[in-house]
Amino acid sequence: MKKMILSLLAAMMAATATFAQSSMLATLSHDGEISTYYGATALRDAYNASQHGDIITLSSGSFSAVNIEKALTIRGAGMQVDTVAKTYPTVITGDFTISIPDSIEQRLTMEGLYHNSRINVNGTLKNASFLKNRFYGFTAKNSSTRMKNLTFIHCRIASYFFLPEESSASCVNCFISNAYSYSSTSSNFEFTNCVLRNSGNMSVYYYSTSSWSYMSNIISSTFNNCIIYAVNGGSSSDKISSSCTAYYCVGKSSYSIFEGIPNTTNTRLTGDLNTLFKTYTGSYNDNETFELTDDAKTKYKGADGTEVGIYGGNLPYNPTPSNPQITKCNVAAKSTADGKLSVDIEVSAAE
Repeated sequence: MKKMILSLLAAMMAATATFAQSSMLATLSHDGEISTYYGATALRDAYNASQHGDIITLSSGSFSAVNIEKALTIRGAGMQVDTVAKTYPTVITGDFTISIPDSIEQRLTMEGLYHNSRINVNGTLKNASFLKNRFYGFTAKNSSTRMKNLTFIHCRIASYFFLPEESSASCVNCFISNAYSYSSTSSNFEFTNCVLRNSGNMSVYYYSTSSWSYMSNIISSTFNNCIIYAVNGGSSSDKISSSCTAYYCVGKSSYSIFEGIPNTTNTRLTGDLNTLFKTYTGSYNDNETFELTDDAKTKYKGADGTEVGIYGGNLPYNPTPSNPQITKCNVAAKSTADGKLSVDIEVSAAE
């Protein structure tokens, strides 16, 4: 593993020395060999050359989307501007479809990506992992779509997340807007230390149609140490379905959000959301941190004694990708008399 990382960094460093720092770069790792692709179509080019189990690593920049029919690991430089690591996001533009045969043993992993459009899942997607990504919408392409045991960690879904029939997803320390589970008997979410926002009267897209989204559309699911709030509501549908369980959560809506939940560990917030979040602006934006006020951190604790929301629990929210990123690479203009070239390289990764 260490050898592969060093080889990948060497390939990226060589590319940085040859091209301007703003050039977009994709590397493909296959059986220990690394190939390099450049430009807006670099993701597509690397994908077309890939096989199940390969790793594609993307630099900062904006890449054209590609439909994914192979079980790959796709890694980017992050989903936001990181002023500490001095990196810019990896942006994927345009809708794309995930359609991986469920007979494939490898699994899809996506990390450190910012996507500004819709992701459609086709067929059966099993055991896929999504880490530190910002997605716009995540939905099913048709009525036969199934999503089995999907995992989302440190992700943001800005507009909607539709879970089709006979499907399941675990969301850990994530922000999710307008979650919707299709069937009360066969589909469920598991939310742990998440922030969930329901817009009320907001279209959630699934198949070729759309539907209004309310908190009650999250069915047969579990909420642990979460913050749950509805905006633009005013409907009795803005309360959690009695088919769900919720523990040590904080909720805000126009109605009694935990009315159907029998245990007494949950708290309904009666004040403004500004008493909960440090920088709450009233509408979602990518710069919202969802960090709690000092008072809220002390007042609202999960079952484990840490704060509720995305900065609590065993995996506090951190948007920095876990894969190494080159944050600085300075190459001397000339080699020394003995043929050596001075290179100053700095690599950053989340723990």
